[in-house]
Amino acid sequence: MKSFRTASPAAAFVAAVLLGPLSAAPLLGETPAGAQRDQNRIVSEIRQIQVQLATLVEAQTALSQAVEALLADREEAITADRQSRAETMNTLERMERSVATLSEAFRDTNERLSALMVEVESVREAQRRAALLGGGSGEAGDPAVPDGEQTEAQEAAAGDDSAAEASPGEEDATVLDEPSVSEIYLQADADYLQGRYDLALSGFERVAESGGELADNARYFMGECRLAQDRLDDALEQFDIVIREFPDSSKIGEAWYKKGLIFGRMGHESDAREIFEDILDVFAGTTAARLAQRELDAMPPRDPGV
Repeated sequence: MKSFRTASPAAAFVAAVLLGPLSAAPLLGETPAGAQRDQNRIVSEIRQIQVQLATLVEAQTALSQAVEALLADREEAITADRQSRAETMNTLERMERSVATLSEAFRDTNERLSALMVEVESVREAQRRAALLGGGSGEAGDPAVPDGEQTEAQEAAAGDDSAAEASPGEEDATVLDEPSVSEIYLQADADYLQGRYDLALSGFERVAESGGELADNARYFMGECRLAQDRLDDALEQFDIVIREFPDSSKIGEAWYKKGLIFGRMGHESDAREIFEDILDVFAGTTAARLAQRELDAMPPRDPGV
């Protein structure tokens, strides 16, 4: 760009150099009038060259501006696409976790339902026995029952009736039980997906404190809730707990990835780069590794002096 802009003064200098000798003396074998015509023609051509150079400079400037605008648009599109893909991956992962949790809750519900069905069948059986044993009331068609046996039958029927009366209460107690850990986790996950981060955080905290098999996932999503609320220090604390206390968790790679993202958002680019590079080595082939590679590709080249 700089060389083009200085082209016009250079052309003027060339014109001066060419016109100097021409103005001093006519060309050999030419009359002064012919020499003057040649000089005028050369001056005219030089001026045309100057105009063309100025036009080229303007075109080059416009082209450079257009290229810069295209590069800026492309960078914005790449950034938006990267964010969209990351959000899509996170959504898919949350859906997979929700399906797994739903399956577990479904199995738990089936087991409880089976137990209730057994209990209901027991109540029905007791009622049938009570009806049979209490049938000696003298109605037609009922078999005669001796007095002693009738008394025993009535006592048995009374006992069965007591059992029948107690069973519905037991069933109600079962229905009114506290929700299971998987149900609490599932509700917290639903709250998280719908943006109710404080409610989700409360549910995930209950699951994490239970110490069950969902504790690591719950702790990870406590970090996700804090990250969604832009509370970076709190989010980092939760991801560090996953890394420190659940080294065998399926969420360990993602916890490291989120930690790298937080460092990047805090301005610690070198620390974030180091984490992403470690993820590529330790968790190669995982979703965390693919996301880490994407972040590394988006970072500016490493400074050779660092």
